[in-house]
Amino acid sequence: MVKRVIEYYIDGSTKDQMIGVGIVKVNEFGFIEKYHFKVEHVNPTSNLAEGYALERTLHMIKENDLHKHEMIDIYTDCQKLHRLFLSNENMEYNRNNYFEKQEANHYYQHIRRLYIELISYFSNYPLFHCEKTNHARPLIKIHFNHDTNQKYHQYAHNLSRHYLKNESVPAPKVEFSAKRKDNTWYIVKDNEEVVAENKRPILALADAIRPLDKQTQIKLCEVLSSFIKNTRQQKIQNSSLKASMSIINQRKYL
Repeated sequence: MVKRVIEYYIDGSTKDQMIGVGIVKVNEFGFIEKYHFKVEHVNPTSNLAEGYALERTLHMIKENDLHKHEMIDIYTDCQKLHRLFLSNENMEYNRNNYFEKQEANHYYQHIRRLYIELISYFSNYPLFHCEKTNHARPLIKIHFNHDTNQKYHQYAHNLSRHYLKNESVPAPKVEFSAKRKDNTWYIVKDNEEVVAENKRPILALADAIRPLDKQTQIKLCEVLSSFIKNTRQQKIQNSSLKASMSIINQRKYL
């Protein structure tokens, strides 16, 4: 019997302790659906990331596609995943990467069991045939590097790295130091630029801090830190000094 085909294009990536997955699904009616998943891992590798992409795909197939009785093709650009997963081979070991490869082996065996569970569901079903070749094939087939739809591979590749775009941007940092000349205090930013001056160092520092974004982290020299510490211990009466200390106390310091 000739069946229509559902296609999945998958890719995985990793950075630090994060794994990202991109999945592009072309359903039986030609509609394109795009998915991104991310998960943390104690020791992620590219092999585990590619495997996780396949695992998520198998779960999606189980939840959304098995009842349709359509043939399903999965395309990966990871040759190791395709070869080792389908042939159930073990990776070659060496001293440098034994534990990494061993971990991937165990994980691939786990994914293989998921795959067998899905295709076994249809073990008594009539043979499926490919519309193009008319050859018998399993319900779910995994392919390596399908050249005719590279744009979908690129979609999956970009989606797998989507978590990088969502990474929080580190708060900006600035360093202030104080210099005194001719009875005036000068506040120097990042050891380069004078940004404020006043006869009273606290007032000068407040003028330097006021324009900064409230998320900016501030590092002060020992002189300025001492001025702030001593001022906080005093009972302040001067309104200008009170206002300056209010600005200073609202900021983050390294």
